Amino acid sequence: MLSTSCHRQRTAPPALFTARLAVVLPALLFAALLACSLLAPRAAWAQGAATPDAKRSADVAQVLFGIISYVRWPVNRPEVRVCKVGATRLDAAIVDTPASSAGQRIRVKIQSALGPVSECDVVYMGHLPDSEREQLLAQVIGKPILSVSEPGTACPVGTMFCLRLLDAQIGFDVNLDAIARSGLRVHPNALQIARRKGPQP
Repeated sequence: MLSTSCHRQRTAPPALFTARLAVVLPALLFAALLACSLLAPRAAWAQGAATPDAKRSADVAQVLFGIISYVRWPVNRPEVRVCKVGATRLDAAIVDTPASSAGQRIRVKIQSALGPVSECDVVYMGHLPDSEREQLLAQVIGKPILSVSEPGTACPVGTMFCLRLLDAQIGFDVNLDAIARSGLRVHPNALQIARRKGPQP
């Protein structure tokens, strides 16, 4: 009889534990669903907010590489060295690329505005303090170095191509005098890049 009584005492707690789980689990499940419903809109908003800049970065890279393909340096460049200078925002897609149909490879690096640009074939300029921009252009003007300013930044005198945001496409202003003084040869078809239509709805 004593052993039977002990057996009955041991079976009572699991029933109580099961009852507590029946109360706690629905509460935990509700809390988890509530957290997901609060976080999901924020994640969707962040993803949607990043899309326009990613699209513009791809467009900027396409126009820049298109311009480069129409440029000829006094000495043949099987590899074109692109230097990013200053605070850039739309340069995410400006990366190393393999040889194009023109036989040119693109190699990209970050360059200090105060450092020498003798190892740059192209200078892609973001936001810069006036003093640093002047020092940079002093090294570039009159040299066979293609200078391009990022959309939304200043277009200082002496810059060859100043990219612009034009609704659904990227356009640019061209300084023909700066190009002539540089010794670079730019095919007239390069000017057609700015006239391409934006994506159709």
